[in-house]
Amino acid sequence: MKIRPCEPEDHTGIDTLLQTAFPEPGEARLAVALRAADADTLELVAELDDKIVGVTMFSPTQAKLDDGREIPGLGLGPVAVLPDYQNRGIGAALIEAGLDFIRTLGPTYCIVLGDPDFYGRFGFEPAPSLDLHWAGDPEDKTGNAFQVLALNDAPHLPRGTRIEYHPAFDIV
Repeated sequence: MKIRPCEPEDHTGIDTLLQTAFPEPGEARLAVALRAADADTLELVAELDDKIVGVTMFSPTQAKLDDGREIPGLGLGPVAVLPDYQNRGIGAALIEAGLDFIRTLGPTYCIVLGDPDFYGRFGFEPAPSLDLHWAGDPEDKTGNAFQVLALNDAPHLPRGTRIEYHPAFDIV
């Protein structure tokens, strides 16, 4: 398996992959919207047998502190692997490669919305337990699915912080 940066000629295949991997069209629309907004900080694909079988994206986020300061970070997602290739470590390899790369960019945190058991393997922690909240979910209905990972030996964000995904996420 080869993990590499996404190229523009990969977009159609990735969009099809996302439509295949998810029952709703939101993830494919999100990828298109992030690209259109030039907010796809990092997009990686997994290639096996000359076929794109997985994808992950990272995009900008903003943590809004009570004192008015904003701290930029990154959000992980979407992450997808074609159903016939799932449970082979492809998604994990994409996430690990992506996290390794984004650490070189210097952000202090990364957020994700997903299964805590899966993302916990990469060091993500449930944000509510740290009193961190997703601005798109003011009532914290997503619970522990909203998670955060401190990067580059940075301390966690201050308690009570609200974190915003890129506006492209509003379409999902």
